[in-house]
Amino acid sequence: MPQPAKLIQLVLKATQLVDEASALGPSTPADLAKAVNEPRPSVYRIISSMEQSGILRRSPGGLVELGTGILRLAEAATAALLDHAALNTLLEGIQSELGLTAAFWIPRNGTAVCLEQVDSTEVDLHELSSGRILPLHTGAASHVLLAWQSPEVLNEILAKAPYTQLASRTPTDAQTLRKLVADTKRQGWRMESNEVVDGIAALGFPVFNPDGSIFGALTAAGLVDQVLNQQDQAKTVLAAAAQTLTNLMTEFKPIPTAHQFAAPEPTESVLAKASSLMDALAVERVSTSARIADLIGEPISSVYRMLGTLIEAGWIEQLGHRGSYRIGSKMISLAGNLLNQLDLRRAALPVLREIHDATGETVFLCIRSGLRAVCIERIDGKRVNSRRLALGSSLPLHIGAAPRALLAFDTPQSWEGYAAVMGQSSDFNLGAQSRAEFYAKLKEIRDAGFALSDDEVTLGMAAVGAPIFDHRGHVIASLSVSGLREGILHQPDSSPSIIDLACHGARRLSTYFGAPASSN
Repeated sequence: MPQPAKLIQLVLKATQLVDEASALGPSTPADLAKAVNEPRPSVYRIISSMEQSGILRRSPGGLVELGTGILRLAEAATAALLDHAALNTLLEGIQSELGLTAAFWIPRNGTAVCLEQVDSTEVDLHELSSGRILPLHTGAASHVLLAWQSPEVLNEILAKAPYTQLASRTPTDAQTLRKLVADTKRQGWRMESNEVVDGIAALGFPVFNPDGSIFGALTAAGLVDQVLNQQDQAKTVLAAAAQTLTNLMTEFKPIPTAHQFAAPEPTESVLAKASSLMDALAVERVSTSARIADLIGEPISSVYRMLGTLIEAGWIEQLGHRGSYRIGSKMISLAGNLLNQLDLRRAALPVLREIHDATGETVFLCIRSGLRAVCIERIDGKRVNSRRLALGSSLPLHIGAAPRALLAFDTPQSWEGYAAVMGQSSDFNLGAQSRAEFYAKLKEIRDAGFALSDDEVTLGMAAVGAPIFDHRGHVIASLSVSGLREGILHQPDSSPSIIDLACHGARRLSTYFGAPASSN
């Protein structure tokens, strides 16, 4: 086999190894070597190269897992398809108006891929979360996407019937699917219940490209009774949102990021070159082979070979015959798998133990649930413990260090929403002046990077709370340390203070979840 072909085969093998890491979850190199039928020394080299690019990483337990570089590439894939900010605004509007989980799906390789989702406040639909893949015969989104497929694609899918529904496990034959397609096109929408998840119903509407072909499907999903009881309103809201998104697609043009692509140092590693190619395309959003070759400093023939291999793996997509290129929607699916594998408590526990061992104080991990902060992990102090905020208990978001860290690092719109709701409570009486002061205190917390509580929750005790961010810079949790006020608020001359330890621990966890440098 010629040398260039061997090198390209290595790129393909690397993409297969990433697929296996996605499917298996955290794994040993030996398990991955067996899965891709590759000698261990070769797999170790691939893993090392993929770690440098952030595609793979080592878990806290030393296993190999997907890295947060996948999340960055998934963001680039989404940004090349549509205006992500406009889509989020649209989904948030649907969720706010209906109280249902709102999502947008696109068709890819005979499946439906969830591009983005905004969860309802009632239930988390993990089976329908961002990055998840559904077959085109199951679910409202899939039915909508199937109904507007070309006759060739439709016939190909029908030829493989019967199919088995995910939740009910009942078979669906070609005749039933054909009638479903006809009914969906006639209605212009699709309702389903108990197909993907028992007890869950969804309503889907099509979104079209400027040429009239199907682009995607907007859905609203929730508990069956919840959806059925507001079906008419949901149809009205989704139809309007789908038309808005269809209109946006006529004006959409991918915009390169503001980041400058840093040309890589010359290297003999084909995996490093392929990684640079992906990085360049992520920055450009959509680009030609000639432009990519110029950016990464590689001959056009070499770039063509790498592009061909990455297209075969689904990591890159070509726009039409001999057209431009963009990051493939496969990255969105990989990112969805990564996000579903990330376990906040599992990742945080070693960090909490380190802080506890170093200080002897009580350490908490809290997340937001509605208007309150819930403690989901706690290690009791060696000397003194507050009985407040026990494991599983909660506090309002304006009381205590951990809750205020969650609120302060959320959006100002969230502050206003919280104050508006809590303003009706006797425990949170704010006039116009005191509300302004409340916002100013939250801004002070943001500026400081942490929240402090002193003699507030328990007399004689203090606490520090630091925010933990996800890959989009959204606050997802807070890490808190509590103890006697002298110990918490004391600033030692040499060793790190408890405030420093809490903030450092939160930053480590933010990095683990792929938080951008501007948030961390």
